[in-house]
Amino acid sequence: MCEWGAKMSRAIGVVLAMIAGALSADDSASVAALFAAAAGKGGVVTIPSGDYALDGAKPLPLASGVTVFAYGARFHFPDQLGDKARAVLFAGENISDFRWFGGHFVGHVFDPSKTENAWEPNANTRAILITTTPDGRTENLTFRDVSSDGVAGAVITVLGAEKPGSDREVVTYARNVTLENCTLERSGKFMWDYGYLWQITVWPEAYTEQERSIAAKYFRQDLVHGPLRIDAGDDRVFFENAKRPLPVSKIRPEAVRGHDAVCFFGDALPTNLVRGRQYFVVESAPEFIRIAEQPGGRAIRFVGAASPNARLIHDLSNAWPTLFAPTGSGPGKGAFDLTGCQKVVVRGCRLSALGDTMHIQKSRGVIFSGNHIMGSRMGAFFLAEFCKDATITGNTVDGTNGSRVMSVEKSCEDVTIVGNTFRNGGRGSWINQPRNFVLADNVFVDNTTKCERDPRRGRRSYTTGDYERYAELYFTTYEPGGRYGNVVVRGNIFTSGPCAEHAITFAPGGDTLLVVDNVFKGEVRDIAPIVGCEHVTIRGNVGESSAERPGQK
Repeated sequence: MCEWGAKMSRAIGVVLAMIAGALSADDSASVAALFAAAAGKGGVVTIPSGDYALDGAKPLPLASGVTVFAYGARFHFPDQLGDKARAVLFAGENISDFRWFGGHFVGHVFDPSKTENAWEPNANTRAILITTTPDGRTENLTFRDVSSDGVAGAVITVLGAEKPGSDREVVTYARNVTLENCTLERSGKFMWDYGYLWQITVWPEAYTEQERSIAAKYFRQDLVHGPLRIDAGDDRVFFENAKRPLPVSKIRPEAVRGHDAVCFFGDALPTNLVRGRQYFVVESAPEFIRIAEQPGGRAIRFVGAASPNARLIHDLSNAWPTLFAPTGSGPGKGAFDLTGCQKVVVRGCRLSALGDTMHIQKSRGVIFSGNHIMGSRMGAFFLAEFCKDATITGNTVDGTNGSRVMSVEKSCEDVTIVGNTFRNGGRGSWINQPRNFVLADNVFVDNTTKCERDPRRGRRSYTTGDYERYAELYFTTYEPGGRYGNVVVRGNIFTSGPCAEHAITFAPGGDTLLVVDNVFKGEVRDIAPIVGCEHVTIRGNVGESSAERPGQK
């Protein structure tokens, strides 16, 4: 190397070392000093352009009546975060007349596709957290031009005061909350997705060594029992069952399937056992169990024997549905998390996440308009439980093979979803026991990619051991005897993928359902038979291929 080149190399090395050194220090005191002058009296806080390393161990306090200008400022979470790490950079309680403009938040959210990760999956990092006490007041909040990359939690969190012990009531709403033109990428609490670690554990041969290592480290190994001995012609599964005896499976409602159930995996199983499918314990002894296809059913007598490496997983509820998030993960969901808010506006934002992309729950008066959801490992558009008076319009939602491309959960009322595009979701669009619900003039394109028979894009179900089946759009209930009604599905275009189970399904309990003037394309174009619903009108749908629908009135 020439002398000039050697000098240049040394100079670059010095600069990089200076940058690394600068970011390894904590700048909390200097940033706090900028806010101190406005504390108690309000005013403008200008954070100069530059890089700020903040450990988030003690949040920097926010105050009412403050406008923050952070254009050009880059806030860095710690480079390394271990098991169950928690960090919040800025926080305030009962904040009103507050505005935050600009600023970029940088983290290192866990990503299974990377060979190395600096943060653990259950690390939880939040940038701005505003909470409300029951007798407090949070109102008039605006966040504009905020950006992020790799934050392992909500970048913006606003919480009203929820009623203790109630799953739906809010004591004090946070009012007048606006998010505009924010770009929050790869941000939000990390989530594995339903059945991800379980599937790698049960079918390891379909995955890479890196993927198998992740499952070995993060799957609930306490749920695995074995080695097993299963002999041809016998009806017993032999293993050490004295230290952690498996209970006999109880007869439970369908909604809690997987509790006390087991599944089997290994190189070889009896031919009348399906790898990954749930079975139920009908007898439990210190040296063996007997299993059946249903709780309390007749014990299965095995055709063929199991290989020496055969194992079982017990309590599939904890192995599959509830292990969507890492063990020990922290609070919140989505790149932004608005819970217990009233008069909410989210517009012109670009969002993506390695978990749920966004989260609005127990909120009223919601406008979600002109946003672009660019990718999601789990839920893409997420209007969660007990929201009321929501207008969702002009958005583009790309589910990128995540979970549901749209979820409107648990008793949302007075919701209109008009003029949006939903594509490439994993588990369709889920509408759960709504009332006064309009879905009109939207475009849906192949949102059942989790049904594909591919180990990386598709997901197997523990109920069957086969790949999942979902409709492009489905209405359900969550309460025993639950009712929903005043539902309009009008003028939409449904282009279903080849693996969809149906185009649309309705669970029993619906009243006044109107499905008219929609266009159905793709290989799956049917509305499943509608049973247990009243006052159903279906007409003028182009391309629909449904058979008779018993039970319609």
